[in-house]
Amino acid sequence: MGHTRAMRKLVLPLSTALLISLAGCGFEAPAPKRTPPPQTPLPPISTISVSLTVPVNDLAAMLNAKTERQLAQMSGKKVSCFIAKCKMDLIATRTGPITAQARDGGIAVDLPFAVMAHVTLKGGFFKTGGDANAIGEARAFSTLALTPDWRVQTHTHGDVQLSDSHLRLGPINMSVTDLWNHNDEHLSDEIFKQLDKKLGPAIKLKPQAEKLWARVQQPIRVGKKPLSWLVLSPQALRIGRVETVGNALQVSLAADVRGRVVISDTPPPVKPLPLPRPAPLGTPSNAFTFTIPVTLPYDRAAKLALDRLSKRPPHVGSTQIKIQRLEILPSHDDVVVALRFCVAQKWDLFGWFDSCGDGYLRGRPVFDAAANNVRIVNVHYDTGTEDLLLKAMHWLAGDKLAQQLEQHLVFNVAHDMDKLDASVTRALAKPQGKDVVIYGEVQGFGQPTLGWTDKGFLALFTAHGQVHAALNPQKS
Repeated sequence: MGHTRAMRKLVLPLSTALLISLAGCGFEAPAPKRTPPPQTPLPPISTISVSLTVPVNDLAAMLNAKTERQLAQMSGKKVSCFIAKCKMDLIATRTGPITAQARDGGIAVDLPFAVMAHVTLKGGFFKTGGDANAIGEARAFSTLALTPDWRVQTHTHGDVQLSDSHLRLGPINMSVTDLWNHNDEHLSDEIFKQLDKKLGPAIKLKPQAEKLWARVQQPIRVGKKPLSWLVLSPQALRIGRVETVGNALQVSLAADVRGRVVISDTPPPVKPLPLPRPAPLGTPSNAFTFTIPVTLPYDRAAKLALDRLSKRPPHVGSTQIKIQRLEILPSHDDVVVALRFCVAQKWDLFGWFDSCGDGYLRGRPVFDAAANNVRIVNVHYDTGTEDLLLKAMHWLAGDKLAQQLEQHLVFNVAHDMDKLDASVTRALAKPQGKDVVIYGEVQGFGQPTLGWTDKGFLALFTAHGQVHAALNPQKS
């Protein structure tokens, strides 16, 4: 009897010890192979254009102010006097107002002037000179060109009509008109060069290009809750052909940009880019497209899924699977769902003897446009986890757990999308800016595409419409 009691006392501690040791049993699958998540696609290129108008009357007023005394002057210029080379001193002065008219993308100029000339003719055995005065009119046309550093250059050409005046050099009597025409490349061109020196710098295109280039680099606030910004990444700055609008010259400046909305509590930092060289512009367009992101961080998605799984734990057969921890980890072609889960024993009312371990499943994120849901589909065990379960828990190695888990990996983002839609539409309708004012109309939204980053899911949808920009005359 004493021996039996001793055996019973020994069995109880051994049984308890065995159960406690079983409670410590678990498993840990090898970490899955992962590669960096896919790159976020670049937003499409759109164009923001402004028109710069130059009234030709203003240019005419400038020319009149700067040529009040004289148009051109030459001293000792070698010219041809038909029978020999001469030297000419010449002063051309304006006799009436310069008039200008916008025409064919350039400037037509009429300029009345008077010429006072002194010509010296020197031969082997003689030297003579003479003076002549004449009244004339220059009819010129100036075309515009742009240098790589955004300076405007004009090229003026035309013809000169002179009164019938004569110049006597000793025994030689010659027509001033004939002399002028014979040396047109020296005499007319001198007047035209003086016009070019004044016209080009008066058309100040570079400051306006700098204003537009600086403006498109400044984030535009387009939302409050959440605080969001339209960031325009500039790619190029273009200039169109000079057009004639009434009695003014008009040229279009256009910035190529990639627009995207960034959600941030503060304006996204921008490193200013220097003004690039001008690129040619085809047909100006106000059509505009930019991308709007709806982000779902992995930790937020994981918490949503874990809350659902806590309320409705999955079962494999009659065995309940308790999910204790869930993480979502990105990879290039899919995402990894990392689980800490326990297999409950039916007879264990307190869960003391659950068999727990770490395992990994994989699935591909997709976007369900009909319901505005982010889903993880085709969920299956990672190879390392599947191999482990085949050896340790063969009954758990099938697809039952993955199928049930997939039902909880669904995340609705409709509310976030609607909020951004509304806030972006309202914000763009309000003109913003000082030197360059930008505003636009959102006309529609495209079908979202889904990507994922190292931080979360990224549903990108495009907003398209019209964008308008204008130089503020009060600030120019």
